[in-house]
Amino acid sequence: MEETRRYMVPSRFKAIEIKGEVCDGCNRCVDICPMDVLAPNPEKGTPPVVTYPEECWFCGSCVDRCPKKDKRAIRVIIPLPMRVSVVRGPRP
Repeated sequence: MEETRRYMVPSRFKAIEIKGEVCDGCNRCVDICPMDVLAPNPEKGTPPVVTYPEECWFCGSCVDRCPKKDKRAIRVIIPLPMRVSVVRGPRP
């Protein structure tokens, strides 16, 4: 089973998950993030640090910019209330 490491500041939100064994630390996601949620890791070649997960807009820019997105190096975790739509009654 593949190990997933989370590089996050302790928070009740888990906005972004980065696989340390896949990410090469190119920091393209850091450059593209409109909310500066990610910060470069002080150690070269290591995944970025998720500094402010509460500020994430869940836009997915970091995933789109990642050169290793086909290997799922970075993933945005959208909160359940944003993923679920409950429609009651007949649809128009």
